[in-house]
Amino acid sequence: MARNGKPILLDGGMGQEIYNRGGKGGYGEWAVAALYEDPDLVREIHRDYIVAGADVLTTNTYGTTRARMKAVGMEDRFETLVQTAGQLACDAREKAGRDGVRIATSLPPLEASYVSEFELSYEETEEQFAEMMDLLDPYVDIYLGETLSTSFEARAFLEAAKGRGKTTWLALTLVDHGGTDLRGGEKLGELVSQARDYAPDALLINCCTPDSVYAALPVLQASGIPFGGYANGFVEIPAAWEERGGVVQLETRTDLSPEVYAGEVKRWIEAGASIVGGCCETSPAHIARLRQLIDCGE
Repeated sequence: MARNGKPILLDGGMGQEIYNRGGKGGYGEWAVAALYEDPDLVREIHRDYIVAGADVLTTNTYGTTRARMKAVGMEDRFETLVQTAGQLACDAREKAGRDGVRIATSLPPLEASYVSEFELSYEETEEQFAEMMDLLDPYVDIYLGETLSTSFEARAFLEAAKGRGKTTWLALTLVDHGGTDLRGGEKLGELVSQARDYAPDALLINCCTPDSVYAALPVLQASGIPFGGYANGFVEIPAAWEERGGVVQLETRTDLSPEVYAGEVKRWIEAGASIVGGCCETSPAHIARLRQLIDCGE
C-alpha cells in the first residue's frame, strides 16, 4: 500500500479549513456553502494540500449527502453540489501540475455524524451511498467511506462499493482519549472481522484523538489489510453532540501544532501505518510537516 516504500499521505481538514478561512460554520452551510458561494476557496484549499505534499485529495462532499441536503431544504441542489465538489478537486489537481495525486470521495455518515440511530433503512443507506459513488465516479480514484460510527453504516458503504472495481478505503471513528470502541458503541475488532469479508483495500481510523488512532492500530494490523489513520484537532467530541449546533460546540486543541501532530503520526508509522493524514482542525501546515516526516524520517 505504501508508495515507493513510504506511507501514503492524505490531505487535512476541509470543512474546518473553510471555516477558519472565513467560510460559514452553521449546520447546512458548513463546507457546503463554499461550493456555490466561494468555489475558488475550495479549489485553493485543495491546491494548498497538494503544495504541502499530499498524495490524496478528498472531495468536499462531507455535508452534501442527499439526507443532509433534504434536512436543510436543499435536496434539489444535491446532484449539482456533489459533482461540483468532484470537479473542484480535479481542477486543483490539474492546475497544481504534480503527478501522482489521487482523489478520494468523502462518503460520510448520511444523516449525521457520531450517531447510532438512523431514519434511513439499511437498503436506503446502501442506495444513497451508491448514488454518491455514481455521481463522483468520473472525478475520483478512491471510494473513502469516512467517520463511520457503526457496522450498519460501514456494511452499507462496503456493499455499495462492491464490484465497482475501484480502490475502497473504510475509515471508522472511535471514542476519544485512547478508546477503541466505535462511537456507536460496538467493538472495533468485531466490525473489522465483518469488513474483511468485503476485502477493502485499507482500514483507517479518523475523526478522533491521535491516541485513539494509535490504540486501534494493533486491531487493524491483525486484519492483514493495509491500515492507517488521520486524527482531528478537537479536545473531544461532546457526549451530547448535536450536529445542527455546528462547530460552535467543538473546542480546538491548542497543543496540537504541526510539530506535535507529526510526533503522534510518527508513532503510527512505526506501528506499521501505511496511510496517514489529518482530519478536522489539521491544516496544510500539518500536512507539510508530515511530508517532511515521511520523506526524511524526522
